[in-house]
Amino acid sequence: MTHDEKLLSMPLTDAEFDELEAFLTSSAVPEDCMNLEMLDGYLTATISSPQMLMPSQWLPTVWGEDVAHSGSAVFASAEQAQRIMELILRHWSSISQTLREMPTRFHPVLYYPPEEAMGTDMPHEASDWCQGYMMGVRLSEEDWMPLYDSQEASDWIFPIEALAFGHQEPEYAEWFEDGERRDSLVDELPIAAVLIFRFWFERQQKTLPKRNEPKRRGSKEAQKKHARLH
Repeated sequence: MTHDEKLLSMPLTDAEFDELEAFLTSSAVPEDCMNLEMLDGYLTATISSPQMLMPSQWLPTVWGEDVAHSGSAVFASAEQAQRIMELILRHWSSISQTLREMPTRFHPVLYYPPEEAMGTDMPHEASDWCQGYMMGVRLSEEDWMPLYDSQEASDWIFPIEALAFGHQEPEYAEWFEDGERRDSLVDELPIAAVLIFRFWFERQQKTLPKRNEPKRRGSKEAQKKHARLH
């Protein structure tokens, strides 16, 4: 494993999460840049995508969904740009490793609004995460249709859609506006994300070309030896 590979395999520390969050909410990024919670949901979706997505395909949307109008981040130096990219890619790598190798440990990064802020314009818990996830889905929306066509699998993405769009789409209103129901959707997010990841991962494994079993060498010689012994 190279130095860069070792670096990318290291999960972010709390201090590094704070560092990344500070940049994402600074004046150096467009107004509609993702916050940390939204970024976590977005990265989870790109990792769970039907097709492998390269960073060049998903990174521009981090700074704003409408890339043409939002612009990009303005870095103070090449070193700062490298540092922020490193933090984002390390978090992407950490999510990927957790979903693949330790799915029971997967938990979304969520903001918990203080009680005094409840009832204000502050987003509900997990709404940003789910909106970020759905932005990841929209990167290759047509490719996601087999999941929606599967009755069982389509149920897995329901809590994500309801929390992402419940404030504006009537079909999700009864789930979004009821506190207990909304909390139940939040509780379902970890298992929903893991099941969706597995759905696409298993489909990808089925489409991989099968490698031919290697032929055993010396089989004829072994048969001759066996005949001589008898």
